[in-house]
Amino acid sequence: MVFFEIRPFWVDEWFFMYNLKTKSAAALMGPLDYMQQFPRIYLVVLKVITSFFNYSYISLRLPSLVVSIATILVSYNLMKQVYTKQTIARYLFILILVSSFTFTEYFVQIKQYAMEILLSSMVIWQLLKLPDITSKENISITGYALLCLSFLVFPFFSYTYPMAVAPLYFIVFFQTISLVRANSQVYEKLQKAFLIWFPLILLSFSIAFFYKLDVKQVMNDGIMHSFWDFLMIDNAHKLQSFLNAFYTLFSQTGSGLIFETLFGIIGVISFIYGLIRSARYLTKKETDKELLLVLYSCLLLTTALLLFLFRKLPIGTPRLNAFTVPSIAILIIHFLNDLSSKLKNKAIAGFLPVVLVIGVTGNIFTTYFVYFTNPVYKKQMNIYTATQKAIRDAQLKHIPMVITSGVKYPYNGTGEKRNPDHPSVWVLKTFPAYDMNQNLPVYQVKDISDAPIFIKSLPPEEKEVIAGDGEIYTTLQRH
Repeated sequence: MVFFEIRPFWVDEWFFMYNLKTKSAAALMGPLDYMQQFPRIYLVVLKVITSFFNYSYISLRLPSLVVSIATILVSYNLMKQVYTKQTIARYLFILILVSSFTFTEYFVQIKQYAMEILLSSMVIWQLLKLPDITSKENISITGYALLCLSFLVFPFFSYTYPMAVAPLYFIVFFQTISLVRANSQVYEKLQKAFLIWFPLILLSFSIAFFYKLDVKQVMNDGIMHSFWDFLMIDNAHKLQSFLNAFYTLFSQTGSGLIFETLFGIIGVISFIYGLIRSARYLTKKETDKELLLVLYSCLLLTTALLLFLFRKLPIGTPRLNAFTVPSIAILIIHFLNDLSSKLKNKAIAGFLPVVLVIGVTGNIFTTYFVYFTNPVYKKQMNIYTATQKAIRDAQLKHIPMVITSGVKYPYNGTGEKRNPDHPSVWVLKTFPAYDMNQNLPVYQVKDISDAPIFIKSLPPEEKEVIAGDGEIYTTLQRH
């Protein structure tokens, strides 16, 4: 899908591609066209990369793939660090992430969601590194510098990272109390407290600057708020709306009716169980890495639910809540591992993890099987291939193009209603073959049969055009 042109771009990608191809790096820091929001620094980085390769197909698809591969490597490494016992359940940490709708749907797309998932995993890495600062005698200067740098840089690449990292303030505060109570010299306590808080101080400055530079304009986007309002809590039926969102937050981790229900039920149980276990961690009855992550996960999910309660976060669309997936995976694994250790019948205890592993693994493959066997895909592919060739021919001959809304299939009808003032011309310009430097004239007609008449309205020097409905293009002469 990255190195071969077998995945046509779709409407959301067209929006961002048009912004990338028509705006300068400086302009990308301001409002974007077509009601889009994207972490601006991340978008500028994409602009630099894709413009260098003249917005080729590979350059547009490759960045998200690289980020997604990084997610797989990071999550696999975290899995080995946290879950040292060779249980089937531990593989759910990486498999739930990779099989989630947001990962499978967007991992090669020109969207920010791949980065959202990566940075939600990197928060867990940061969380595991922070206690090392106070537990080790000799701190690696390079490792500490990288940790501080990560807190400075990450906020600029994700809108959900600040939410994902917020629980660390509480956890570090709790660890600071433990430091104060420890039997050690005052100077040593102050030194360790400073070292553990300094990365979060840097993070605070970084988030504040990120808000002023980027998030502020997103928060002031009234159109965006209106668009997602249907996913906010319903004040008229608050309790019902909250309970539905509470269940949905976990169920949307699965795919298909059976696994959505399974993840919904197990997720809710795991969250409640995690809250009980977190209390044991805070009272110091038990301490280990896994319980630290359970505490973090409960804090994050509680934060997300509170934000939903105060109408600050929509819940109900997986891509908007992707930052919670690692935490949900942690809670489910912890519950299954504890269940396995307490049940005498090991066959029953091991059955559920196996079912979940099979389900999430199967979803990875079925997602793409469904995509590539969908009749819509075949027509989209025909349109993409034919239009790419037509654009190249038109640019080679230096003649205009006349198109219909067919180039926007399957968004031709809906797109016209949603954006009546934005015809198919801008969509064609997002195709990788279209060179913005050549500025090839493109016109739209309602029906391809209108093209011969339309040619007569063009300047006299235009003797011919390439006209098409998306799938079929022909060269028409002026008569």
